[in-house]
Amino acid sequence: MSKITFETPVKFVQGKLSKSDSSYFSVRNGKGCLTKCYKQYDGGNSAQQQAARQRFANVQRQVSEELANAEKRAQWEALFALQNQNSTLRGFVFSTLYNESA
Repeated sequence: MSKITFETPVKFVQGKLSKSDSSYFSVRNGKGCLTKCYKQYDGGNSAQQQAARQRFANVQRQVSEELANAEKRAQWEALFALQNQNSTLRGFVFSTLYNESA
């Protein structure tokens, strides 16, 4: 559903107004705009999309397993402290394992 940000009286409206609506509101560069979707794709996932989603799910499961193990978590925390690219430990572990799974 839509998200409304109030500011005398309304600052922005974001999202669709209803599920069947073919247009949605978004905010770009601080300005609200209306976007219409004329031909919404409803053909399911391609084989490449399914493979990408499966890879994501496998890495996500692996991250949870790694962080549940106390010894491995301590190793990951030490590596996380040495870097400054990722802001969260989970994000760091995910990006590292995702790149290794390629």
